[in-house]
Amino acid sequence: MNWIATSLVAAACAAIAAPAGAVTSDQAFDAFRHLCADTGDDYAAVVAAADAGDWKPTEILANTMKGVSVTDKISRIKVFSDGSLTIFAWRGLTASNVKVSDCAMRIDKANFGDLQTRSQAWLGIAPQQATPQKVIFRFTDDAGAHRAISPPDFDGAAAGSGLEILTLTPDGAGVTLDLIKFKK
Repeated sequence: MNWIATSLVAAACAAIAAPAGAVTSDQAFDAFRHLCADTGDDYAAVVAAADAGDWKPTEILANTMKGVSVTDKISRIKVFSDGSLTIFAWRGLTASNVKVSDCAMRIDKANFGDLQTRSQAWLGIAPQQATPQKVIFRFTDDAGAHRAISPPDFDGAAAGSGLEILTLTPDGAGVTLDLIKFKK
């Protein structure tokens, strides 16, 4: 994702009362799980969870996916005394009517290794790609458990409970966690 004007938004949000203390990797990952994963990466559920969690609207823009006609998108921020969490969620359709939903969280001052460890523990699978620049998990839900999948399984997963991809990308002192779901 391409996050624009983060410092301007953070400065503008300084006027908003910030919760005390810095956000930890555990708290940030729990917020990501609550907003993006526990909602099934369902756009309407993500919006409802953000509204209930007192996330503030922001003008930070992120890229969506080429080839997807985006129907809805939001961006929200939660500012802390030592950083912020920003979510960007959207949904849309491909030309072949595959539903695509995405929920990403940008975490300021995050520990990439800690978030990779938390992601792997939550999913219960190893990443299919792991470099210092990017970690990718590809999976589907199999009777309530996450199951790793490879390219030959993608169509079947999308036709079933959905093909999901979690990507962790460090950028400077922060990390972006991006959960995208494809459903036929």
